[in-house]
Amino acid sequence: MLLFFMLVMVFIFVVFVMQGVAFITLCERHCLGGSQCRIGPNKVSYMGVFQAVFDGIKLMKKEALLGWKVSSFYFILVPVLAFMISNIYWFVLPFFYSFFTFEYSIVFMMCLVGVFVYCLLFSGIVSKSKYGMLGGLRSSSQSVSYEVVFSIFLVSLMFEVSCYSFSFAFNFYTLIFVFLYLFLVLAELNRAPFDFSEGESELVSGFNVEYSSVPFVLLFLSEYGSLLFFSVLFSVLFFSFSMLAIFLFFFLVIFVRSSFPRFRYDKMMGFFWFCLMPLVLFFLVFSVFYWL
Repeated sequence: MLLFFMLVMVFIFVVFVMQGVAFITLCERHCLGGSQCRIGPNKVSYMGVFQAVFDGIKLMKKEALLGWKVSSFYFILVPVLAFMISNIYWFVLPFFYSFFTFEYSIVFMMCLVGVFVYCLLFSGIVSKSKYGMLGGLRSSSQSVSYEVVFSIFLVSLMFEVSCYSFSFAFNFYTLIFVFLYLFLVLAELNRAPFDFSEGESELVSGFNVEYSSVPFVLLFLSEYGSLLFFSVLFSVLFFSFSMLAIFLFFFLVIFVRSSFPRFRYDKMMGFFWFCLMPLVLFFLVFSVFYWL
């Protein structure tokens, strides 16, 4: 009976996360419209409230096409895995799923971040498209740059709070990681100015160019579900879970997308290896001495 109750709680929470994803996409479109001095979607219902819902219904009704010599099993499996991993992210938070909170949630988070990149890479490989392959290769090579920095960032955080879990009390010194966290999350989510999976030379979406209908919906939900999760994680890490901090980080990500152009690829590599890497190593040394 207790197991059934836990599963029901998890299912209800996933449903609410998916509803949140639907409305943050609408919010993003309104914010991008305001940044460009135009009106966002406002025709469907009152002020376009149900625009995202009807867009999702229309997208799921589209025909799912398979390319030549494409394995239908792996073609569907990769978006499903990406969707599942984006939902498993929520289990590391200390304020949700109290029955599942465990001691090594930061280490588990590092594993999930590493595994999620393979979904992006294999989604381009199994589509048997050269454009999808290029997008997947861009995402995987970009991950080599930021995941090392992100892992050291999490290790520094573990030393500073003397805990392997996100369930630590708020510490003023964690605020020194705020801007570093912003850069790393923008790279993790493939958001501007680090959205290199979308190549400007061939003008296609990237690794998901061959996906349509339900598989594309799953990839889309995993991407924006991860954005919502990292906004909540920002609030948990630096402000002890404040709703205002969640909206602050979300609007900051949108502001960066609407304000800054895409980096050149070699500049992005140099930025992570020659700027962020020494900085995060300094934070690691600082955290070790603070822990001692």
